[in-house]
Amino acid sequence: MIKKQLILYLFLAIGFSTFSQKIAIQKNNVGFRSEFYGGLAMHSAGWGFNLTRGKFKTSKITTLYSLEFVSMKHPKESKINYSSSLSESSPFKFGKLNSFYTTRLNYGKKYMLFEKFRNKGVEIFGTWQTGLNIGLIKPIYLEILRYDTNDLIIDPKPEERYDPNIHTESNIWGKGSFSSGFSSIKVVLGAHLKGGFMFEFSRRRERILAIETGVIIDYYPTKVPIMAYNKENDLFFNLYINVLFGKKYYE
Repeated sequence: MIKKQLILYLFLAIGFSTFSQKIAIQKNNVGFRSEFYGGLAMHSAGWGFNLTRGKFKTSKITTLYSLEFVSMKHPKESKINYSSSLSESSPFKFGKLNSFYTTRLNYGKKYMLFEKFRNKGVEIFGTWQTGLNIGLIKPIYLEILRYDTNDLIIDPKPEERYDPNIHTESNIWGKGSFSSGFSSIKVVLGAHLKGGFMFEFSRRRERILAIETGVIIDYYPTKVPIMAYNKENDLFFNLYINVLFGKKYYE
């Protein structure tokens, strides 16, 4: 909820400051043929990175081809440590069955809504994108405590795939290594639709320094299990904000 509010406030603040800017001498933007930019992609369920290639159809309309890789967290995820009495135990997310990551292959358009007439101004674009999702479901592994006949802990502590039926606060030591579970990754295909606004701040015409924000909907025909004791989801709705850097090209 806090992330959603921050994104909304930032969007409103940028919009207000942009529409209040003064108009100066108009510049001719004709001449650019393509652009390439990328950066940090954050949304209300995780974060990742974004890479985009744009082809100018006109000075105000750009065709977009992009790739985005992000993590997808469940809203009820939180780190805890049931073994807090054991000084060397590590925190883990109790109840988390799988880590979920998705790659979005996008096609879309960007439309100039407000042209920048000053070096210190802001250019505003409306954007939409859609395309294929390639989701990766990676099982969670935990370090599990073993006890001998005298109820003393046996070292080393083996890693086991989390099973809510047998793993509890009494026998979980901590999280397993990140590499555990790669051999059991499951691929799920889906689709998405996103729309928003891009605010470009760069003082140089050939450079890109921008913030993009909006909403995105991901859909998977196969439901994705992330947390035990919670409903599996096939539809994910998120607010997003991307911080972008790049360059425009004449060729």
